[in-house]
Formats: sequence, C-alpha cells, structure tokens
Amino acid sequence: MLYMLPLTLYFAILSSLSWLEEVPHKFYVSTTRIEFNSQANTLEIVSQVFTDDLEVILTSKDPQLTLDPDSDQTQVDELIADYFKQALQVSVKESRLDQLFLGKEYKNDITQCYIEIQLEEVPDTVELFNGLFFSLFDEQQNIIHFKHADQRKSYLLHKKNPRVALSITN
Repeated sequence: MLYMLPLTLYFAILSSLSWLEEVPHKFYVSTTRIEFNSQANTLEIVSQVFTDDLEVILTSKDPQLTLDPDSDQTQVDELIADYFKQALQVSVKESRLDQLFLGKEYKNDITQCYIEIQLEEVPDTVELFNGLFFSLFDEQQNIIHFKHADQRKSYLLHKKNPRVALSITN
C-alpha cells in the first residue's frame, strides 16, 4: 500500500499539470524600425510581423491565399501594401503621407516588410499610427524603434495608445 501513495501522488500531479498544454503561449507583438534618411528625405520603414498573423489578415480578402511560399506573389504584395496603408499610417499635420511598399522577405516565421515614405519637406514631427493586428488580438503590442541622426528612441504602442509623435528635427 505504501508504494501506491507515491504513484497516486505522481499521477495526481501529472494530471493537474495537463492544463498547461491548453494555455496558448503566443506573443502578440510586431516590431517596426523607422529611420529618417536626411540625404534622401525619406522615412525608411522595416516592419517585422509573424507570418501566420499576416496570413490570417490577408486570407480575409482571399481565403485561397497562402504565404511562404506565396500562392500569388503579385496579389500577396498588393494585399500587404494595402493592409500597411490602412494599419501603419504616417502623417504630417493630419495629412497622411503616401507609402511605397518595396517588398518583403520571409525569415523563419517572420515576414519583414519594407516601406519607404518620401518627404517633400522635412517636418519637425510626424505622427505615426500603428494599428497592426489590433483587429485580431486585444493583447497586440507594436514596438517602434525610431532613428534620426545619432538619436534612437523606442515606443510601445497598443490598442489604447496606438499613436506616437516622432521628432525629426533636433
């Protein structure tokens, strides 16, 4: 009877830990690097997002679509460009700036998206709205790394605080 107690205790502990398998351990985060290129008067943007999250967004437009490998590269690029124009907006004095989607790269389970914004005049500040994946996840957080000259600043945006002003002039 004594040997049964430890075995019973072992199974009780093991069965009580089985609930851990049911809890999702997913990160809901994107990272966007923005660099002001003073020689070209451009904002150079690289967003890193989870490929499976991006695929969920894009398949809402076309359920047959797949990423990495792309089912249709032209269509995928167009849909990504459209999504970023809606979810990642840069504006000056409430006027939205045009984005040029340069392309994407897949790296493991991450998609890196490359965007450029041409500035006709260099403003003191630009307003950034980053709503990437807010429609999918309430817990979504979007990290922004902004670089200008020798200054680097980082910001954490979320559903309740999706905007930040980025200072371009010193």
